[in-house]
Amino acid sequence: MTDIKEVKIARSSKREFECLLPNSGSIVKAICLRELLKNEHLVVGDSVKIRPLKNDSRYEIFELIPRKNEIFRRIVRSNKKKVIASNVDVILIIASVSKPDYKPFLIDRYITRSVQWNIPAVIVFNKMDQFYDQFDLPMEKKKFDYLGINHFEISNRESSAYFQNIKELRELLKNKTAICLGQSGVGKSKLISTLSQGQIELLSSRLAKGIQKGAHTTTWAELIELDDFFMIDSPGVRTLSVSDISINELPELFPDINQYFSKCQFKDCRHEENSKGCFFNQLDLDTDEGYIIYSRLVSYLKMREEVEAIPEWKRPN
Repeated sequence: MTDIKEVKIARSSKREFECLLPNSGSIVKAICLRELLKNEHLVVGDSVKIRPLKNDSRYEIFELIPRKNEIFRRIVRSNKKKVIASNVDVILIIASVSKPDYKPFLIDRYITRSVQWNIPAVIVFNKMDQFYDQFDLPMEKKKFDYLGINHFEISNRESSAYFQNIKELRELLKNKTAICLGQSGVGKSKLISTLSQGQIELLSSRLAKGIQKGAHTTTWAELIELDDFFMIDSPGVRTLSVSDISINELPELFPDINQYFSKCQFKDCRHEENSKGCFFNQLDLDTDEGYIIYSRLVSYLKMREEVEAIPEWKRPN
């Protein structure tokens, strides 16, 4: 049928979906076949097929095109996945270098998720025009180089020298679908507006005086077409729980240090300061590599402590 179209889901509300016609920027509304919803929960980023409804201006979604990946969390009590978005090519982890304070442990949490979802991560150091050596930025960049993670230093102020780096970031995103992750107040909405070269203006809020947590300016995920790439804007996140990650899965989500766990003298090594025969106790923290490996171990141990604090009957299998 010539009236059948392939579209991307841009927003959803119960059974009605706003769908984006690629290469046009046009939005059409569609409802989904009940039979399809019984088996699938459609999310932003899904590619679907639609056809016109009789005596209705809307369309009908009748087929979900297989996803290439999913951004998800596990619901422990039901042992099911809650899919948040799909078909994502890159995760932009947005970090503020000023206010709110830069939080390396939070960044490591997002990196852990990117490994779990098997989607490449890119770190964006935002608000560089406000950076006055609040933390060791060169070492953080060395850490991401060690992990093989691309990174950008940017500013949304046109007068800043870092504003030019947004052009390079746009080039990396060409023909891709990206999602922005980061705590509230780091400038996700403003960055998306800047990347769109003024075509998209999302709500943004200023940090309240004396408060370093931004207001949640986005309350739902949405897909936005920005000329030659797509962006998924997601709700601001202050914390990212690891309660749905199992204790056995966690080491695999740290592939950079997981390779060293087998070098410990004992298989049940806890990799702590007093652990006898632990490989990590031999690290030379005066070297960049030793310090980076140690910092990643600290993040791993913090996440493991969180998981172990959950009552065993509540933990994922």
